[in-house]
Amino acid sequence: MKIGNLLLKSIPYVLSIAGGIFVFDFAQDYLHDPSWIDLSNNVAASLLAIPLVFLFYDYSNYLVTRRMNKHQQTKIINMLDDCLLKILGQMKSVIGLVRIEVPMQDINLNYKKLNLDPRYLRAIKNQLNNLEDILYRSDKISVLDPQHTQILSFIAQELNQILNECKFHNSSREIARYIETTLSIIDDWFYATGYTTRRKNSVKHTKN
Repeated sequence: MKIGNLLLKSIPYVLSIAGGIFVFDFAQDYLHDPSWIDLSNNVAASLLAIPLVFLFYDYSNYLVTRRMNKHQQTKIINMLDDCLLKILGQMKSVIGLVRIEVPMQDINLNYKKLNLDPRYLRAIKNQLNNLEDILYRSDKISVLDPQHTQILSFIAQELNQILNECKFHNSSREIARYIETTLSIIDDWFYATGYTTRRKNSVKHTKN
C-alpha cells in the first residue's frame, strides 16, 4: 500500500521531468531560431526544477512533522508514566506497601489485608479518568504504536474492574486478582517504553 502511494505520488514529478527532457531535446533538434531555443530551454529548465522544489518541500515537511510527532510522543509518554506511577502508588497503598520502589514481582499480595480506603479508590478513579483522557488525545494525533495502546487499554480495563468490584460486589479476593493483573500490566508498560533506562539517563543528565 505504501509503495502504491509512493508510485502514485511520483507520477507528477516523473511527467514533469520527462516533459523537461522532451522540450530540451525538441529545441535542440528542431528549432533554429535562438530566441525560440532560449525560450524552450527556459521552459525545460522550469519543468526540471519544479520536481526538485516540491521534493525539497516534501522532505522538509517530513522532517518537521517527524520532529513534532517525536516531541508529542515523548510528551504523551511522560504524561502516561506520571499517571501510571501515581496509580502504582495508590495500588501499593491499597495492598499495604510503604515503599513504592519495591519491584512488582516481589510483591506478596494478601487479599485479606487490602486497605480499600475510599480516598485511595477516589484517587485511582481520578487517575483512571486522566489515563483515558491521555489515551483519547494520543489516539487523535496517532503518536502511540498499537502495542502501547493495547497495554494502556488493558490497564484501564483492569482499573474499571477494580472500581466496579469495590462498588457492586466488594470481593477482596477478586479485587486482589485485578490488582495483581494491573500491576503486572503496568510493569509491561514500563518495560515496553524503556522507562528504567529513560529514568537513569534523566538522572545522569540532571547530575551533569
